[in-house]
Amino acid sequence: MKGGDILIECLKAQGVSAVFGMPGTQNIQIYDALLRRGGGTIDHYLVRHEYAATQMADGFARATGEVGVAITVPGPGASNASTGILEAFTDCAPVLLITGQSDSSLYSKHPSKMFHGLDQMRFFASITKYCAIAHTVAEIPIVVENAFKAMRNGRPGPTVLEFPMDVVTGEAEVRIPPRVERDELSPPDDADLSTAVETIRDAKMPLIFAGSAVYHANARNELRLLAEKLNAPVIVTRNGKGVLSEDHPLALQICYGYLGREALQRSDCLIGIGPRFTSIDTRNWNLELPQPFIQIDEDPDEIGLEYPCDVGVVGDLKLTLQALIEDVAPAQNAWDETLAELRKQFDAQPSLPVIHEFQDVLPRDTIYAIDVHSLGYAAFAEFPVYDPRTFLYPNIGVALGHAYPAAIGAKVAYPDRPVICFSGDGGFLMGAVEMATAMNYGINVVAVVVNDGALSPIKRSKLKACE
Repeated sequence: MKGGDILIECLKAQGVSAVFGMPGTQNIQIYDALLRRGGGTIDHYLVRHEYAATQMADGFARATGEVGVAITVPGPGASNASTGILEAFTDCAPVLLITGQSDSSLYSKHPSKMFHGLDQMRFFASITKYCAIAHTVAEIPIVVENAFKAMRNGRPGPTVLEFPMDVVTGEAEVRIPPRVERDELSPPDDADLSTAVETIRDAKMPLIFAGSAVYHANARNELRLLAEKLNAPVIVTRNGKGVLSEDHPLALQICYGYLGREALQRSDCLIGIGPRFTSIDTRNWNLELPQPFIQIDEDPDEIGLEYPCDVGVVGDLKLTLQALIEDVAPAQNAWDETLAELRKQFDAQPSLPVIHEFQDVLPRDTIYAIDVHSLGYAAFAEFPVYDPRTFLYPNIGVALGHAYPAAIGAKVAYPDRPVICFSGDGGFLMGAVEMATAMNYGINVVAVVVNDGALSPIKRSKLKACE
Protein backbone atom coordinates (compact mmCIF):
# COMPACT_ATOMS: atom_id res chain seq x y z
CA MET A 1 0.00 0.00 0.00
CA LYS A 2 1.28 3.49 -0.79
CA GLY A 3 2.22 5.73 2.08
CA GLY A 4 -0.49 8.25 1.28
CA ASP A 5 -3.11 5.50 1.25
CA ILE A 6 -1.84 4.26 4.61
CA LEU A 7 -2.20 7.77 6.03
CA ILE A 8 -5.80 8.09 4.85
CA GLU A 9 -6.70 4.60 6.11
CA CYS A 10 -5.21 5.53 9.50
CA LEU A 11 -7.33 8.69 9.62
CA LYS A 12 -10.45 6.71 8.72
CA ALA A 13 -9.70 4.19 11.48
CA GLN A 14 -9.53 7.08 13.97
CA GLY A 15 -12.97 8.31 12.93
CA VAL A 16 -11.91 11.39 10.96
CA SER A 17 -14.82 12.62 8.85
CA ALA A 18 -13.67 16.05 7.65
CA VAL A 19 -10.42 17.78 6.73
CA PHE A 20 -9.79 21.44 5.94
CA GLY A 21 -6.87 22.38 3.76
CA MET A 22 -5.12 23.62 0.67
CA PRO A 23 -3.15 21.47 -1.80
CA GLY A 24 0.33 22.28 -3.06
CA THR A 25 3.38 20.63 -4.56
CA GLN A 26 4.59 18.96 -1.36
CA ASN A 27 1.23 17.57 -0.23
CA ILE A 28 -0.51 16.80 -3.52
CA GLN A 29 0.25 13.09 -3.13
CA ILE A 30 -1.69 13.14 0.14
CA TYR A 31 -4.59 14.68 -1.75
CA ASP A 32 -4.33 11.97 -4.39
CA ALA A 33 -4.63 9.36 -1.63
CA LEU A 34 -7.56 11.23 -0.09
CA LEU A 35 -9.30 11.07 -3.46
CA ARG A 36 -8.58 7.35 -3.80
CA ARG A 37 -9.36 6.29 -0.24
CA GLY A 38 -11.42 8.98 1.44
CA GLY A 39 -14.45 9.23 -0.80
CA GLY A 40 -17.71 8.83 1.10
CA THR A 41 -15.89 8.76 4.45
CA ILE A 42 -13.75 11.90 4.72
CA ASP A 43 -15.04 15.17 3.28
CA HIS A 44 -12.50 17.79 2.21
CA TYR A 45 -13.07 21.55 2.44
CA LEU A 46 -10.79 23.75 0.34
CA VAL A 47 -9.89 26.90 2.27
CA ARG A 48 -8.78 30.25 0.85
CA HIS A 49 -6.03 30.76 3.44
CA GLU A 50 -4.19 28.28 5.64
CA TYR A 51 -4.88 30.50 8.67
CA ALA A 52 -8.49 29.39 8.32
CA ALA A 53 -7.71 25.69 7.88
CA THR A 54 -6.63 25.16 11.48
CA GLN A 55 -9.25 27.61 12.79
CA MET A 56 -11.95 25.56 11.04
CA ALA A 57 -10.44 22.37 12.42
CA ASP A 58 -10.40 24.04 15.84
CA GLY A 59 -14.09 24.99 15.56
CA PHE A 60 -14.92 21.43 14.50
CA ALA A 61 -12.96 20.03 17.46
CA ARG A 62 -14.46 22.38 20.04
CA ALA A 63 -18.00 21.74 18.86
CA THR A 64 -17.66 17.94 18.81
CA GLY A 65 -14.83 16.94 21.12
CA GLU A 66 -13.45 14.94 18.19
CA VAL A 67 -10.20 15.61 16.36
CA GLY A 68 -10.26 18.37 13.75
CA VAL A 69 -7.82 17.90 10.87
CA ALA A 70 -6.08 20.42 8.60
CA ILE A 71 -3.71 19.82 5.67
CA THR A 72 -1.18 22.35 4.35
CA VAL A 73 2.06 22.57 2.45
CA PRO A 74 5.20 23.00 4.57
CA GLY A 75 6.88 26.32 5.30
CA PRO A 76 4.51 29.25 4.71
CA GLY A 77 1.48 26.98 4.58
CA ALA A 78 2.33 25.55 7.99
CA SER A 79 3.33 28.91 9.47
CA ASN A 80 0.06 30.44 8.23
CA ALA A 81 -1.74 27.61 10.01
CA SER A 82 0.24 28.03 13.22
CA THR A 83 -2.16 30.55 14.78
CA GLY A 84 -4.88 27.91 14.84
CA ILE A 85 -2.43 25.47 16.41
CA LEU A 86 -1.60 28.05 19.08
CA GLU A 87 -5.31 28.53 19.82
CA ALA A 88 -5.84 24.78 20.03
CA PHE A 89 -2.86 24.42 22.37
CA THR A 90 -3.84 27.19 24.77
CA ASP A 91 -7.53 26.21 24.79
CA CYS A 92 -7.04 22.43 24.82
CA ALA A 93 -8.63 21.50 21.48
CA PRO A 94 -7.61 18.29 19.65
CA VAL A 95 -6.42 19.54 16.25
CA LEU A 96 -4.13 17.62 13.88
CA LEU A 97 -2.11 19.54 11.29
CA ILE A 98 -0.77 17.38 8.46
CA THR A 99 1.92 18.88 6.25
CA GLY A 100 3.82 17.57 3.30
CA GLN A 101 7.55 18.05 2.84
CA SER A 102 10.27 17.75 0.23
CA ASP A 103 11.92 14.36 -0.30
CA SER A 104 13.60 12.99 2.80
CA SER A 105 16.90 12.77 0.90
CA LEU A 106 17.11 16.55 1.29
CA TYR A 107 16.84 16.49 5.08
CA SER A 108 20.61 16.52 5.44
CA LYS A 109 20.60 20.11 4.20
CA HIS A 110 19.95 23.02 6.52
CA PRO A 111 16.16 23.55 6.79
CA SER A 112 16.44 27.20 5.80
CA LYS A 113 17.99 26.14 2.48
CA MET A 114 15.23 23.67 1.61
CA PHE A 115 12.23 24.67 -0.49
CA HIS A 116 9.85 26.59 1.81
CA GLY A 117 12.68 26.67 4.38
CA LEU A 118 11.27 25.85 7.82
CA ASP A 119 12.31 23.38 10.51
CA GLN A 120 8.71 22.55 11.39
CA MET A 121 9.48 20.31 14.35
CA ARG A 122 11.35 23.09 16.12
CA PHE A 123 8.76 25.64 15.01
CA PHE A 124 5.81 23.73 16.47
CA ALA A 125 7.47 22.01 19.44
CA SER A 126 6.37 24.55 22.05
CA ILE A 127 2.70 24.70 20.95
CA THR A 128 1.87 21.03 20.38
CA LYS A 129 1.46 17.95 22.52
CA TYR A 130 3.24 15.88 19.87
CA CYS A 131 4.96 16.61 16.56
CA ALA A 132 6.80 14.10 14.41
CA ILE A 133 8.12 13.26 10.96
CA ALA A 134 7.37 9.95 9.28
CA HIS A 135 10.82 9.13 7.91
CA THR A 136 9.68 5.85 6.36
CA VAL A 137 6.42 4.39 5.09
CA ALA A 138 6.40 1.96 8.02
CA GLU A 139 6.45 4.90 10.46
CA ILE A 140 3.21 6.43 9.12
CA PRO A 141 0.79 4.36 11.25
CA ILE A 142 3.09 4.77 14.26
CA VAL A 143 3.18 8.58 14.20
CA VAL A 144 -0.55 8.82 13.45
CA GLU A 145 -1.40 6.54 16.37
CA ASN A 146 0.94 8.49 18.66
CA ALA A 147 -0.70 11.76 17.63
CA PHE A 148 -4.19 10.48 18.43
CA LYS A 149 -2.99 9.07 21.76
CA ALA A 150 -1.66 12.51 22.63
CA MET A 151 -4.87 14.27 21.58
CA ARG A 152 -7.23 11.85 23.34
CA ASN A 153 -5.38 11.53 26.64
CA GLY A 154 -4.71 14.09 29.33
CA ARG A 155 -5.70 17.61 28.45
CA PRO A 156 -6.58 17.68 24.75
CA GLY A 157 -4.31 19.63 22.47
CA PRO A 158 -2.91 19.85 18.94
CA THR A 159 -0.38 17.70 17.11
CA VAL A 160 1.61 18.19 13.89
CA LEU A 161 2.74 15.44 11.51
CA GLU A 162 5.12 15.91 8.58
CA PHE A 163 5.22 13.54 5.61
CA PRO A 164 8.03 13.77 3.01
CA MET A 165 6.96 13.30 -0.60
CA ASP A 166 8.96 10.10 -1.12
CA VAL A 167 7.42 8.56 2.02
CA VAL A 168 3.91 9.37 0.81
CA THR A 169 4.59 7.76 -2.59
CA GLY A 170 6.59 4.82 -1.22
CA GLU A 171 5.03 1.44 -0.50
CA ALA A 172 4.97 -1.01 2.42
CA GLU A 173 2.73 -3.56 4.07
CA VAL A 174 1.63 -2.28 7.47
CA ARG A 175 -1.06 -2.80 10.08
CA ILE A 176 -3.63 -0.01 10.39
CA PRO A 177 -4.00 0.69 14.13
CA PRO A 178 -7.54 0.61 15.59
CA ARG A 179 -9.21 3.72 17.00
CA VAL A 180 -7.41 5.18 19.99
CA GLU A 181 -9.67 5.60 23.02
CA ARG A 182 -9.10 7.64 26.16
CA ASP A 183 -7.03 5.72 28.69
CA GLU A 184 -8.65 4.77 31.96
CA LEU A 185 -7.20 6.82 34.78
CA SER A 186 -6.67 5.82 38.37
CA PRO A 187 -9.21 6.66 41.07
CA PRO A 188 -8.15 9.22 43.69
CA ASP A 189 -6.05 8.28 46.69
CA ASP A 190 -8.32 7.29 49.59
CA ALA A 191 -6.44 9.39 52.14
CA ASP A 192 -6.52 12.52 49.97
CA LEU A 193 -10.20 11.99 49.27
CA SER A 194 -10.99 11.57 52.98
CA THR A 195 -9.14 14.79 53.79
CA ALA A 196 -11.13 16.61 51.11
CA VAL A 197 -14.42 15.24 52.47
CA GLU A 198 -13.57 16.32 56.03
CA THR A 199 -12.57 19.78 54.81
CA ILE A 200 -15.83 20.19 52.90
CA ARG A 201 -17.81 18.96 55.91
CA ASP A 202 -16.46 21.84 58.01
CA ALA A 203 -17.41 24.48 55.45
CA LYS A 204 -20.46 26.69 55.83
CA MET A 205 -20.30 28.22 52.33
CA PRO A 206 -18.44 25.89 49.94
CA LEU A 207 -17.88 27.13 46.39
CA ILE A 208 -16.95 25.08 43.31
CA PHE A 209 -14.51 26.46 40.72
CA ALA A 210 -14.73 24.31 37.57
CA GLY A 211 -12.73 24.20 34.35
CA SER A 212 -13.03 22.57 30.96
CA ALA A 213 -11.42 19.39 32.30
CA VAL A 214 -14.89 18.53 33.62
CA TYR A 215 -16.39 18.08 30.18
CA HIS A 216 -13.21 16.55 28.74
CA ALA A 217 -13.67 13.87 31.43
CA ASN A 218 -17.39 13.51 30.61
CA ALA A 219 -18.16 14.48 34.20
CA ARG A 220 -20.74 17.25 33.77
CA ASN A 221 -23.51 15.24 35.39
CA GLU A 222 -21.29 14.42 38.37
CA LEU A 223 -20.43 18.11 38.77
CA ARG A 224 -24.11 19.00 38.86
CA LEU A 225 -24.94 16.27 41.38
CA LEU A 226 -22.10 17.32 43.68
CA ALA A 227 -23.10 20.99 43.50
CA GLU A 228 -26.71 20.12 44.30
CA LYS A 229 -25.80 17.86 47.21
CA LEU A 230 -23.57 20.55 48.72
CA ASN A 231 -25.84 23.43 47.64
CA ALA A 232 -22.55 24.89 46.41
CA PRO A 233 -22.62 27.52 43.68
CA VAL A 234 -20.35 26.97 40.68
CA ILE A 235 -18.05 29.50 39.04
CA VAL A 236 -16.08 28.62 35.93
CA THR A 237 -13.05 29.49 33.85
CA ARG A 238 -13.55 30.98 30.39
CA ASN A 239 -12.92 27.57 28.86
CA GLY A 240 -15.31 26.03 31.37
CA LYS A 241 -18.42 28.03 30.46
CA GLY A 242 -21.33 25.63 30.26
CA VAL A 243 -19.88 22.76 32.30
CA LEU A 244 -22.90 23.50 34.47
CA SER A 245 -25.78 24.85 32.42
CA GLU A 246 -25.96 28.55 33.20
CA ASP A 247 -29.70 28.47 33.75
CA HIS A 248 -29.11 26.18 36.73
CA PRO A 249 -29.83 28.04 40.00
CA LEU A 250 -26.31 27.28 41.29
CA ALA A 251 -24.48 28.51 38.16
CA LEU A 252 -22.71 31.84 38.71
CA GLN A 253 -20.94 31.99 35.32
CA ILE A 254 -17.42 33.31 34.83
CA CYS A 255 -15.05 33.44 37.81
CA TYR A 256 -14.03 37.10 37.40
CA GLY A 257 -17.54 38.42 36.68
CA TYR A 258 -19.64 40.18 39.28
CA LEU A 259 -21.27 37.01 40.63
CA GLY A 260 -17.99 35.11 40.61
CA ARG A 261 -16.06 37.79 42.49
CA GLU A 262 -18.79 38.21 45.09
CA ALA A 263 -19.04 34.45 45.64
CA LEU A 264 -15.26 34.14 46.08
CA GLN A 265 -15.34 36.84 48.76
CA ARG A 266 -18.10 35.08 50.70
CA SER A 267 -16.95 31.47 50.43
CA ASP A 268 -15.10 29.73 53.25
CA CYS A 269 -13.98 26.70 51.19
CA LEU A 270 -13.08 26.51 47.50
CA ILE A 271 -13.29 23.23 45.60
CA GLY A 272 -11.31 23.52 42.37
CA ILE A 273 -12.31 20.89 39.81
CA GLY A 274 -9.93 21.05 36.87
CA PRO A 275 -9.32 24.82 36.51
CA ARG A 276 -5.98 25.80 34.94
CA PHE A 277 -5.79 29.26 36.59
CA THR A 278 -4.63 31.12 33.49
CA SER A 279 -3.55 34.75 33.56
CA ILE A 280 -6.84 35.80 31.93
CA ASP A 281 -9.09 33.90 34.34
CA THR A 282 -7.19 35.15 37.39
CA ARG A 283 -6.47 38.68 36.16
CA ASN A 284 -2.73 37.96 36.10
CA TRP A 285 -3.03 35.78 39.21
CA ASN A 286 -4.46 38.63 41.28
CA LEU A 287 -7.76 36.83 41.87
CA GLU A 288 -7.89 36.00 45.57
CA LEU A 289 -9.06 32.49 46.43
CA PRO A 290 -10.80 31.58 49.69
CA GLN A 291 -9.19 29.16 52.11
CA PRO A 292 -9.12 26.27 52.55
CA PHE A 293 -8.59 25.45 48.89
CA ILE A 294 -9.14 21.88 47.66
CA GLN A 295 -7.66 21.31 44.19
CA ILE A 296 -8.83 18.30 42.17
CA ASP A 297 -7.17 17.48 38.85
CA GLU A 298 -6.21 14.59 36.62
CA ASP A 299 -2.77 16.14 36.08
CA PRO A 300 -0.54 15.98 39.18
CA ASP A 301 1.59 18.82 37.80
CA GLU A 302 -1.36 21.22 38.11
CA ILE A 303 -1.75 20.69 41.87
CA GLY A 304 -0.49 23.83 43.61
CA LEU A 305 1.12 25.09 40.41
CA GLU A 306 -0.41 28.59 40.31
CA TYR A 307 -2.04 28.81 43.76
CA PRO A 308 -1.01 26.92 46.89
CA CYS A 309 -3.68 24.43 47.91
CA ASP A 310 -4.54 22.93 51.29
CA VAL A 311 -5.70 19.61 49.86
CA GLY A 312 -4.65 18.12 46.53
CA VAL A 313 -6.56 15.24 44.96
CA VAL A 314 -5.28 13.56 41.79
CA GLY A 315 -7.35 11.07 39.83
CA ASP A 316 -9.94 10.51 37.15
CA LEU A 317 -12.32 13.46 37.53
CA LYS A 318 -15.45 11.41 36.92
CA LEU A 319 -14.45 8.80 39.51
CA THR A 320 -13.34 11.49 41.97
CA LEU A 321 -16.62 13.38 41.74
CA GLN A 322 -18.60 10.15 42.06
CA ALA A 323 -16.68 9.35 45.25
CA LEU A 324 -17.27 12.84 46.66
CA ILE A 325 -20.99 12.61 45.90
CA GLU A 326 -21.07 9.35 47.83
CA ASP A 327 -19.09 10.59 50.82
CA VAL A 328 -19.97 14.23 51.46
CA ALA A 329 -22.83 15.17 53.74
CA PRO A 330 -25.93 16.89 52.31
CA ALA A 331 -25.86 20.67 52.45
CA GLN A 332 -26.68 22.67 55.52
CA ASN A 333 -25.23 26.02 54.52
CA ALA A 334 -26.06 29.68 54.19
CA TRP A 335 -25.92 30.16 50.42
CA ASP A 336 -29.63 30.43 49.57
CA GLU A 337 -30.24 33.90 50.94
CA THR A 338 -26.86 35.15 49.72
CA LEU A 339 -27.41 33.88 46.17
CA ALA A 340 -30.82 35.50 46.01
CA GLU A 341 -29.35 38.85 47.01
CA LEU A 342 -26.41 38.53 44.57
CA ARG A 343 -28.71 37.71 41.67
CA LYS A 344 -30.95 40.66 42.54
CA GLN A 345 -27.93 42.99 42.42
CA PHE A 346 -26.64 41.41 39.21
CA ASP A 347 -29.99 41.72 37.46
CA ALA A 348 -30.14 45.41 38.37
CA GLN A 349 -26.95 46.12 36.40
CA PRO A 350 -27.15 47.42 32.80
CA SER A 351 -27.29 44.62 30.25
CA LEU A 352 -26.65 44.29 26.52
CA PRO A 353 -30.01 43.58 24.86
CA VAL A 354 -28.49 42.39 21.58
CA ILE A 355 -26.95 39.36 23.28
CA HIS A 356 -30.18 38.32 24.97
CA GLU A 357 -32.21 38.90 21.83
CA PHE A 358 -30.14 36.23 20.08
CA GLN A 359 -31.18 33.66 22.64
CA ASP A 360 -34.81 34.79 22.65
CA VAL A 361 -35.23 33.79 19.00
CA LEU A 362 -32.68 30.99 18.49
CA PRO A 363 -32.93 27.38 19.71
CA ARG A 364 -31.09 26.25 22.80
CA ASP A 365 -28.59 24.12 20.87
CA THR A 366 -27.37 27.04 18.71
CA ILE A 367 -23.58 27.23 18.46
CA TYR A 368 -22.04 30.70 18.86
CA ALA A 369 -18.53 31.51 17.62
CA ILE A 370 -17.55 34.74 19.34
CA ASP A 371 -14.70 36.89 18.07
CA VAL A 372 -12.39 39.24 19.94
CA HIS A 373 -14.34 42.52 20.14
CA SER A 374 -16.07 44.74 22.68
CA LEU A 375 -19.36 42.84 22.79
CA GLY A 376 -17.43 39.59 22.63
CA TYR A 377 -15.71 40.47 25.89
CA ALA A 378 -19.07 41.27 27.46
CA ALA A 379 -20.50 37.96 26.29
CA PHE A 380 -18.68 36.05 29.01
CA ALA A 381 -20.81 37.64 31.70
CA GLU A 382 -23.94 38.36 29.66
CA PHE A 383 -24.28 35.24 27.54
CA PRO A 384 -25.87 32.24 29.29
CA VAL A 385 -24.27 29.03 28.00
CA TYR A 386 -26.13 25.76 28.40
CA ASP A 387 -23.55 23.39 26.96
CA PRO A 388 -19.77 23.90 26.84
CA ARG A 389 -19.52 23.02 23.15
CA THR A 390 -21.84 25.81 22.04
CA PHE A 391 -19.66 28.81 22.95
CA LEU A 392 -16.50 28.99 20.83
CA TYR A 393 -14.03 31.72 21.75
CA PRO A 394 -10.22 32.03 21.50
CA ASN A 395 -9.87 32.26 25.26
CA ILE A 396 -6.13 32.32 25.87
CA GLY A 397 -4.45 32.94 22.51
CA VAL A 398 -7.14 35.55 21.75
CA ALA A 399 -6.55 35.55 17.99
CA LEU A 400 -8.53 38.16 16.11
CA GLY A 401 -10.48 36.65 13.22
CA HIS A 402 -11.04 33.25 14.83
CA ALA A 403 -14.84 33.31 14.84
CA TYR A 404 -15.87 32.99 11.20
CA PRO A 405 -13.58 30.06 10.29
CA ALA A 406 -14.41 28.37 13.61
CA ALA A 407 -18.11 28.79 12.87
CA ILE A 408 -17.61 27.08 9.50
CA GLY A 409 -15.89 24.17 11.24
CA ALA A 410 -18.73 23.86 13.74
CA LYS A 411 -21.35 24.01 10.98
CA VAL A 412 -19.56 21.23 9.08
CA ALA A 413 -19.85 19.13 12.24
CA TYR A 414 -23.51 20.02 12.83
CA PRO A 415 -25.14 21.05 9.53
CA ASP A 416 -28.66 20.93 11.02
CA ARG A 417 -27.97 23.25 13.97
CA PRO A 418 -27.86 27.05 13.77
CA VAL A 419 -24.32 28.42 13.95
CA ILE A 420 -23.80 32.15 14.56
CA CYS A 421 -20.55 34.06 14.07
CA PHE A 422 -20.54 37.17 16.27
CA SER A 423 -17.68 39.47 15.24
CA GLY A 424 -16.47 43.00 15.16
CA ASP A 425 -15.69 44.49 11.76
CA GLY A 426 -11.93 44.15 12.27
CA GLY A 427 -12.01 40.47 13.17
CA PHE A 428 -14.63 39.59 10.59
CA LEU A 429 -12.56 41.01 7.74
CA MET A 430 -9.63 38.80 8.74
CA GLY A 431 -11.72 35.70 8.07
CA ALA A 432 -14.24 37.05 5.57
CA VAL A 433 -12.38 35.54 2.60
CA GLU A 434 -13.72 32.19 3.81
CA MET A 435 -17.23 33.27 2.83
CA ALA A 436 -16.15 31.90 -0.55
CA THR A 437 -15.53 28.54 1.13
CA ALA A 438 -18.92 28.66 2.83
CA MET A 439 -20.63 29.52 -0.47
CA ASN A 440 -18.78 26.78 -2.33
CA TYR A 441 -19.94 24.05 0.05
CA GLY A 442 -23.32 25.44 1.07
CA ILE A 443 -22.23 25.98 4.68
CA ASN A 444 -24.95 28.22 6.10
CA VAL A 445 -23.22 30.20 8.83
CA VAL A 446 -24.90 33.45 9.91
CA ALA A 447 -22.42 36.27 10.52
CA VAL A 448 -23.43 39.10 12.84
CA VAL A 449 -20.95 41.97 12.53
CA VAL A 450 -20.65 44.88 14.97
CA ASN A 451 -19.49 47.53 12.50
CA ASP A 452 -18.11 50.58 14.26
CA GLY A 453 -15.37 51.32 11.74
CA ALA A 454 -12.58 50.86 14.25
CA LEU A 455 -10.58 48.44 16.35
CA SER A 456 -12.68 49.81 19.18
CA PRO A 457 -10.94 48.38 22.29
CA ILE A 458 -7.63 49.83 21.07
CA LYS A 459 -9.25 53.09 20.01
CA ARG A 460 -10.87 53.54 23.41
CA SER A 461 -7.64 52.81 25.26
CA LYS A 462 -5.72 55.41 23.24
CA LEU A 463 -8.45 58.02 23.59
CA LYS A 464 -8.47 57.45 27.34
CA ALA A 465 -4.69 57.82 27.43
CA CYS A 466 -5.03 61.21 25.74
CA GLU A 467 -7.57 62.60 28.19
